[in-house]
Amino acid sequence: MNTPIHDFLENYAKSGTVRLHMPGGKGLMYPYDITEISGADELYDCAGIIRASERNAAALFGASDTCYSCGGATLAIQAMLSAACEVTGKRKIAAGRFSHKSLVNAAILLDLDITWIYPEEFLGCALSHDAVEAAIDSDTAAVFVNSVDYLGGEADIAALSEVCKKRGVLLLTDNAHGAYKVFTGDHPLRLGADMTADSAHKTLPAITGTAYLHLADSVFFAPAKAAMSLFGSSSPSYLMLDSLDLCNAYISEKRTEALRTADLVSELKRTLAADGVALRESDAMRITIDANALGYTGYELAALMRENGAECEMSGMRYVVLLFSVVQPEHDFERTAEILRDIPRKTPLAPKTAPVFRPERKLSPREACFAAKKSVPVMQAVGRICAEVCSSCPPCVPVVMPGELIGEAEATFLADCGVEKMPTVL
Repeated sequence: MNTPIHDFLENYAKSGTVRLHMPGGKGLMYPYDITEISGADELYDCAGIIRASERNAAALFGASDTCYSCGGATLAIQAMLSAACEVTGKRKIAAGRFSHKSLVNAAILLDLDITWIYPEEFLGCALSHDAVEAAIDSDTAAVFVNSVDYLGGEADIAALSEVCKKRGVLLLTDNAHGAYKVFTGDHPLRLGADMTADSAHKTLPAITGTAYLHLADSVFFAPAKAAMSLFGSSSPSYLMLDSLDLCNAYISEKRTEALRTADLVSELKRTLAADGVALRESDAMRITIDANALGYTGYELAALMRENGAECEMSGMRYVVLLFSVVQPEHDFERTAEILRDIPRKTPLAPKTAPVFRPERKLSPREACFAAKKSVPVMQAVGRICAEVCSSCPPCVPVVMPGELIGEAEATFLADCGVEKMPTVL
């Protein structure tokens, strides 16, 4: 596959041109760090090398069009929500309750009304067909769901697509953790999603902050680009664009290697299970360990792994999450098995599972966010209205949304997760 952005940057770096333009580094440390000079195209109004590269990405993912994001999946989510509202003329969405805070913040910026769809378990993205259909009404523009949740659970995108098509609404997916699905054949776009935001940097070989917004219909392209121009930086990074361009080449040329990595993750799961490590079922690039079954909290097990040279993606009261990418070095798998094999087993703890909280809504997210507010110690927030997204990171999934009443159970849970203060409405 050709790499139009990378080729332009390489040729410019070799040309010896006197750089009488931004950025101030002048290419001394980062030769490919440029601005929108002649021939470099413009991200939000592209017709040259960036547009050619985006079309390459669209072909790889099976999209009608693709928009590059230098603001991560967050910007892609903002853009697809804005595009969905503009195309449908509606400003209401139904969304999986345990969506990333980027969805909530986008709804605040766009003044969207949200109907929450509750799963059966905390942090889960698996939603029942009946719950999704019940959340849709005549004012609903789209259903928004996670494709893969932070613990490695997966939504039935094909089935949800059927529900959305039946009710005449769009299906939007946060596929931040599932960009690797371009290799495994179950990418949300291929299963019926209308738009999907993919973080390139989480499981593909691209630098932090890069993302794709894939569109099933080109009707969304112009409004999505306009929204990215509105919410994104006016100085998008060419280092990031170069990374996306080269990522396309990897996807095009390294399918066998990527699938080999998925096989290695599966092999490691079998090895750990044989060694007595309790695992939760998870997607192809993630291993989720039940630390309680080994006698630890997730925090304690992650600390032990850190002491032995492995840093985990996430830990909580019960689980530790290990996240792999399609370019994970093969020796990492053997080393991970050794580290976990050497950790002493203790008497199992009672499973520390959080409930599915259902706080009462008092204000819209936008009303709460822009209201006069006061930050108070988390246990003093009981009985007050949440004013801003407040969650531990990762997973950056709010327990109480802006505009909702903070109960004692929610405050206690947040305190246990390390949250010390809560912004509340006066």
